[in-house]
Amino acid sequence: MSSGGFDYMRKVVMIGAGGSGKTALVNRFLTHKFSEEYIVTIGSQFAVKTVALQGNNGRNVVVKLLVWDLAGQQRFDFIRGSYYRGSKGALLVFDTTRKSTWIELPKWIQETEDALGERIPIILLANKVDLADERVITTEMAEEFVREHGLVGYLETSALTGQNVEEAFYLLAKSTLQ
Repeated sequence: MSSGGFDYMRKVVMIGAGGSGKTALVNRFLTHKFSEEYIVTIGSQFAVKTVALQGNNGRNVVVKLLVWDLAGQQRFDFIRGSYYRGSKGALLVFDTTRKSTWIELPKWIQETEDALGERIPIILLANKVDLADERVITTEMAEEFVREHGLVGYLETSALTGQNVEEAFYLLAKSTLQ
C-alpha cells in the first residue's frame, strides 16, 4: 500500500435520471444515514471514500473512489459531458417506482460512451426497492436490460434501508480494476 493509504485511485460517476436516488445512495454510502429531503444536484457533487477489497491477483487492495454524483435533470445535459473525463466506472441508477427513470437508461449509457469515447464498467442499480408496493420495474426486466446492454452487474438498492449500498460501491471499485 502506498504512503497515502491506498493502492488505486478511481474516478467513478453516479448517473441516471433526476430523482432516482443517486445523491441519497452516495450519502448513505458515506454517512450510513438517509435524508428524506430532496435537493436537486446542480452540475455535480463530489465525494471521496476508500474501500478495501480483494484484487484480481487475490491480494487485498485499497481503492480510493472519487465519486462524482452527476445532475440528472435534463436542464443540466449541456454541462455534464465535462464531468465524465477520467471516469473508470459508473453506477447507473433508476427508481423502480418511476418508469420515466427506466426509459432514460439507454440515453445515459450513450452519453457516457460519447463523453469518454469508450465503454467503462457500468453497474445498474434498481433503487427504492423498499417501496415494493409501488414497484413498476421488475427484477427480470432489469436483469434482461443488463444482458442486452452488456453491463457488468446489477443490484437492487435502497438508500432508505441501506440494502446493497456498500455492495454497489465495492462491486464498482472491483470492476474498475479489471
